[in-house]
Amino acid sequence: MHSKLVNGTLSLAIGLTILGNGTIPVHAASWHKGTPISVQGKWKTNWHSEEKKMPQERELVTITRKSFNSTDQEKQPDGNTTEDIAAPNAIGASYKYLGNHTYQIKGKELFSGTSVIKVKRYSHNKLKISQRHFKEYLYRR
Repeated sequence: MHSKLVNGTLSLAIGLTILGNGTIPVHAASWHKGTPISVQGKWKTNWHSEEKKMPQERELVTITRKSFNSTDQEKQPDGNTTEDIAAPNAIGASYKYLGNHTYQIKGKELFSGTSVIKVKRYSHNKLKISQRHFKEYLYRR
C-alpha cells in the first residue's frame, strides 16, 4: 500500500513537471486606461498670427489623467487677451504606446463620437500633437 502511494505521488510530480515546462504566451493589453503620465499637464503653443495687424492666437492644452481639452487664447493689438473656454475635447481617455516616445490617445467627445490624437514627447518641456490634417508643437506652461 505504501509503495503504491509513493509511486502515485512520484508519477504525479513527474507528470506535472513535464506539463509545467510548456509555455503559454501572454500578451499585455495594447490599450491602457487614462493618459500617459509623461504627457499629462498644461501645455501651450507659441503666439502666432496670420497677418501683421490681426490678433495673435495660441492654444492652451490640458491633459489630465482621464481627459484632454484645448482652449484658444487670443491677444488683441492693445494687449488684452481673451479665452475661448470649451468643454473637454475627449473624456474617458485611453492610450496605446506606438514606440519612440509616441502615444495614440483616444477618448469620447461629448457630441461627435470619438477623438483620436497622436502625441510625440520630445522632452520634458516639448510635445507634438497631430490630429488628421494638422500638427502643432506644445511647450509646458
